[in-house]
Amino acid sequence: MKHPLIIFDMDGTLVQSEECASQALLEAIPDLQGSLDELTQRYRGWRLAEVFVDIESRQPGCIPEDCLQRYREREAILAHSMITPSVGVESLLSQLRHRKCIASNASIEKTRRSLQICGLSHHFDSDIFSAYQVQAWKPDPALFLHAAAACRAEPEQCLVVEDSEVGLRAAQAAGIPAVFYDPHGSDISMAGVTRITALTDLLDLLA
Repeated sequence: MKHPLIIFDMDGTLVQSEECASQALLEAIPDLQGSLDELTQRYRGWRLAEVFVDIESRQPGCIPEDCLQRYREREAILAHSMITPSVGVESLLSQLRHRKCIASNASIEKTRRSLQICGLSHHFDSDIFSAYQVQAWKPDPALFLHAAAACRAEPEQCLVVEDSEVGLRAAQAAGIPAVFYDPHGSDISMAGVTRITALTDLLDLLA
């Protein structure tokens, strides 16, 4: 088996949650400029702290003092109606015979919550890894290397499935082959990265 371990990103890959995060930003920062779609495209895969830094640099003084708390509260409420499983994810995970794990910039608690909302928890009883565990966020490669080591796999034996440029850069820095899940038709182009538009296409790649 060429890739005994498949490392999945979570948000934007297994579940569609970026619009939920963007809507929470719009509600937490009333003066924030940009549409839901523009914010989603700009901040896909970003760490929340870096999102706030970028917003402050573009719109100085627009972030309220209680922004983080307001964001967390709104995101937690919106999650139950806005986070959905990615198209084809149940079919993919049900047919996949490779060992798999999740490596996400989000906390383990948030990842487990999203899995539960989307009815995917039974596919990942364990092997869920978070950037908070290593205190390093994509595009830093530390998270992917941590996931590989925890699952006793060499980096070159793994395969990362990602939907964002920062995630793909992290995989490349870790020396792990990557597949770019791109259902939105983005203009991201990276050498050596295979692009798929449907999650179930991964099964053909692994066959």
